[in-house]
Amino acid sequence: MSKIRVVTGVIGSGKGGMSRFAVDLFKRLDPERFDVTFLSNVPDPFFGEEIRAHGGHIACIASRGKHPFRHRADLRRIMREGKFDVCHIHLSTASNIEPLIAARKAGVPLVIGHSHNNDVEGNAAARLLHRLNAPRIVRYTDRRLACSGKAGDFMFCGADYTVVKNAIDLDRFSYNPAMREKMRRELGLGEAFTVGHVGRMSMQKNPDFLLETYAALRKLDPQSRFVYVGDGPLEAHVREKAAALGLTDGILFTGAVSNPQDYLCAFDCFLLPSLFEGLGFVIIESVCSGLRCFASDVIPPEAQVGELVETFPLSIDKTQLARRMLAHRDDSAGRHSRKELLTALGYDAASQKRQVEAIYTGKPES
Repeated sequence: MSKIRVVTGVIGSGKGGMSRFAVDLFKRLDPERFDVTFLSNVPDPFFGEEIRAHGGHIACIASRGKHPFRHRADLRRIMREGKFDVCHIHLSTASNIEPLIAARKAGVPLVIGHSHNNDVEGNAAARLLHRLNAPRIVRYTDRRLACSGKAGDFMFCGADYTVVKNAIDLDRFSYNPAMREKMRRELGLGEAFTVGHVGRMSMQKNPDFLLETYAALRKLDPQSRFVYVGDGPLEAHVREKAAALGLTDGILFTGAVSNPQDYLCAFDCFLLPSLFEGLGFVIIESVCSGLRCFASDVIPPEAQVGELVETFPLSIDKTQLARRMLAHRDDSAGRHSRKELLTALGYDAASQKRQVEAIYTGKPES
């Protein structure tokens, strides 16, 4: 029996959460049933080697920003020549729906738009394009998927959609006390109360709030530490602000890492003051690690799992928030993984695999 041909993406040189999701989903699909091609706006995408190692393909398209006409021509050619059965496009906004349009015009039998955010991070042009394009998505898609209800409502303007939970590798993110000791030793944290954050240094993640909260925490506990895992367009600003607040000696900037699960083990609590979130994927990973999480109340209900997630309004007094975090200084003594809870809630990879394969094949979940 011939394989089901899937085209997905769009990926590029970045290593953000949406691309990571798309690649992880691809790796979970049955390779005997699905042949997957990724659209990429660069010849050598960040995840290219990983995709090829698992039998996937890369189809390069011109950048829409630099070459809009060639971008459309590339999409039309690839969709026409690929003879795909499924087109599954991941979207943070509706500012570019050209892949969906090209797939529909090429006659791809199943065209899917998948929302991963609940607001627009970008300039006025990006916001305008989103407002213009979002109502058009239903015309060019057969199925609409979203990582949460908020993400679906934001992207699909009242059209029906299905929530596909952002599954994680529960074994990988389970709490490991030996790893905690190892990482804290390597990071030089000692017994210091340590707040951590894993995320892109971008406007959405609200880095100024992170630093100002840590400044408040340092006044209450001068020995506390902050570990900032990630990089991004605001990195220079973040480092400058940390220096201006006199926090440099208490903050460890790690850059992007391939083992975030090990850093989560080392933290005493996790802080996510996002301005908006489609889901807040890292919250699920942190909960799996048994880590106390403090997140802005913009995160959707799907991410507020178990007793470990505490939300706060972005208007909160940062000293008050710091006190709330310090109240959990001794949580590590009884810390354990929440793998069973997350499995029951459907955040395991096996559940996601069954759901997506059923959508691709048009058959009930087995």
